[in-house]
Amino acid sequence: MSAGFGDDFKERVRASTNLVDLISETVSLIPSGRDYRGLCPFHDDRNPSFHVYPDRQTYRCWVCDLGGDCFTWVQETEKVSFPEAVRILAERARLDLPPNWKSRRDAGTGTAGKTDLIAVVDWAVRLMHQSLRSSPEGERARRYLKERNISDATIQTFRLGYHPENWSWLLDRCQGQFTEKQLVEVSLAGERSDGSRYDNLVGRLVFPIFDERGRPVSFGGRVLPGSNITSDAKYWNGLETAIFHKRRTLYAFHQARDAIRKSEVVVVVEGYMDCIACHQAGISNVVATLGTAMTDDHVRFLQRFAKKIVLTYDGDEAGLRAAERSVHRFADHDVTFQVLTFDDGQDPADFLEKHSAADFQERIDRAPEAWEYKLQRVLERHDVSTVHGRQQILNEMLEFLASGTRGTNTVREDLILRRVCGLIQVEERRARLRLEELRTQRPRRIQRQDREHRTKSVPVPQSRWERAERELLEIIISCPQHTDYIRHHIGPDDFEHPQHRRLLELCFDLEEAGELPELTRIVAAADSSTEILSLVNAVADSAREKGIPDLMEEPSDQEDESGTYVPLHLERVLNPLLDRRARHQTLQSKQKMAQTVTSSSALNSDAKEALRRIYQFRQGQLGNDPPTFK
Repeated sequence: MSAGFGDDFKERVRASTNLVDLISETVSLIPSGRDYRGLCPFHDDRNPSFHVYPDRQTYRCWVCDLGGDCFTWVQETEKVSFPEAVRILAERARLDLPPNWKSRRDAGTGTAGKTDLIAVVDWAVRLMHQSLRSSPEGERARRYLKERNISDATIQTFRLGYHPENWSWLLDRCQGQFTEKQLVEVSLAGERSDGSRYDNLVGRLVFPIFDERGRPVSFGGRVLPGSNITSDAKYWNGLETAIFHKRRTLYAFHQARDAIRKSEVVVVVEGYMDCIACHQAGISNVVATLGTAMTDDHVRFLQRFAKKIVLTYDGDEAGLRAAERSVHRFADHDVTFQVLTFDDGQDPADFLEKHSAADFQERIDRAPEAWEYKLQRVLERHDVSTVHGRQQILNEMLEFLASGTRGTNTVREDLILRRVCGLIQVEERRARLRLEELRTQRPRRIQRQDREHRTKSVPVPQSRWERAERELLEIIISCPQHTDYIRHHIGPDDFEHPQHRRLLELCFDLEEAGELPELTRIVAAADSSTEILSLVNAVADSAREKGIPDLMEEPSDQEDESGTYVPLHLERVLNPLLDRRARHQTLQSKQKMAQTVTSSSALNSDAKEALRRIYQFRQGQLGNDPPTFK
């Protein structure tokens, strides 16, 4: 474990962290017996394969085999060091940190840790929110929000702010609390080529951006009408930083999460004000992208919480083109996509100014699925009454179907083909053949999963010996009271698989220290090793599936030293390992004997050679021809 946090403090943090609640901030979990399951965030999961075990306080994906505890979860999802993960969880649990925590930095980076940077952003959020609510400079921003019918309650909920028209307003106020470099690191300030620094967001209405856990990580800003600040871009979005990634972050998600879970529908809009207007109208399952188009990362994240994603676009030509592009980009995801556009160039905020929330909800409910929207757009471009037009319609729709793999040979694909062929009066069999040709011509699509965070997967037993090792670990983990007996018959050197050996050593170390190697103790002793925790979960899962505790109820005729009968299942598992050890010992004995014999033969040969040379020398002295020795 990294220096700076003792084992006692680390275990206090673990005990104060509910792993289900922690992971639920990022993954939608549903009860599954005593455990919880959801879509794995570490690979492109189509069926819930990610399991969280409240009794063990661990998690494991049954497909990619990545597993761990609360500390590894934060390390993997936040991309932080172990000490930083401890700090994040300690602050989350409102525990007092060790006195030296403020002076520590992420090992080897020389930059502030994530918690330090989040503290900088939180400070700026409070400062600019206060500026909007009460400062004379914030009057223009308050007037603008009033004109947009944004209520005080909404301003408070979204912690909107205002940055005065002063290029060093934040830089001046950070003195004694944070460094100017830290402001640059979170994109609150910029740096010129000569090294001088200046505030970003100057003269703008400010929209704080929070991550899925509700922590402030960045800002967006809007130039106000009548401002003295001139800019080519009406909106300014924070740059990528160590705590902010546009491709993975969605505005207002932490406020929309409960509504998304309840409805299993998420509405994605393009702007801050559109998102705020929806929430204020009572439509709470709405999020916004942050100056970027919807990305695959966004989709993978949202499909952990929702079965349906409704993409909304402005009703102008640019919005319609963007909507059609999105249909192609997301055709291959295992989630239902619908596309919602508005008339007369309106955006969601414009629509809600003239219509009710019920009208908006009706639009959401009636929004066409992605393929239907694509077909509508294609029909608008081509004349179905002409041969050429029908050919173009067929070509574009077949290209759309060929662009994805999820819909291959499915009922949905059949329905789409039937609908298209019926409209243009083409034989469905011919369309199917052409679709297969297009798919054959396309290079095979290889889904590249992000493996930077992956460790070695849990070893799958290959040989009978590895299976026996795994079975013995199953007994120890599910029936730890037998560990002492096992330890007197088997040692770590009897295990050949390195990971199996490491786990056995850990269990024996606990037993020698006077503690039964129960799951909770093993998890704590694993010191947040992803490799060991993944193995522990895999072994515990297989032990549960096999019903090892029940198997261990069957006694044999053999007694241990205390006179207790040894379970028959334990005998069955131990015997192959003991036989293997006996064979190894026999083989080693034979090898030693062979070496001894070889050594003796070598000495005899040397002696014979020496005698031969002496004899030849003596014969030479006598003038006789020496005989030949063999």
